[in-house]
Amino acid sequence: MNQQKPQYNQSTPDQDNVKNPMDLLFDEEWFRKAIEAEDKVGGNIGAGLDWGSAFGELMLNLELLGRLKTLRISLNREVRLLLNDWNLGTATTIAVKTAKEKLLQRLRLPTPDVRERILAILEMDELYCEEFICDRQILRELLGVLLTQVDWETIAAVAADSLKAQIMQQVSVEKISA
Repeated sequence: MNQQKPQYNQSTPDQDNVKNPMDLLFDEEWFRKAIEAEDKVGGNIGAGLDWGSAFGELMLNLELLGRLKTLRISLNREVRLLLNDWNLGTATTIAVKTAKEKLLQRLRLPTPDVRERILAILEMDELYCEEFICDRQILRELLGVLLTQVDWETIAAVAADSLKAQIMQQVSVEKISA
């Protein structure tokens, strides 16, 4: 009996070019294919951004989708600048990484209030004239809405743990004892 093993690791040429799965969320061609796939099964597959009924509106307006990408990049930049200003030293890198992860979570699964604020910002034409949104006040206000107190506590804890690990490593390398 000649049985063939199923090949699970087959990939398409498109998959080989994707470096980060999150990039798919902002790829127009991928979104069109995802919409077609959802139409075929008669419903929402449930992957990616969870914007409820507002997501369909966003998907149909490619300009707004592009603005969402610009907003996400601008928010990442703003949180990096903010944390750099706080002089966290070597803990800055891990704090920024954690903050960006939290931002992405909030953008993927926004509360109704946050979704409303984001959509309002996406409609502000004057913000999208350059590569980044330059109005730092709007970005800071949105950061205040997107990142909760619990998120900031997580960012602080991760940064503190990173700094503690660095200090303990230095203590063991330099053989300093108490």
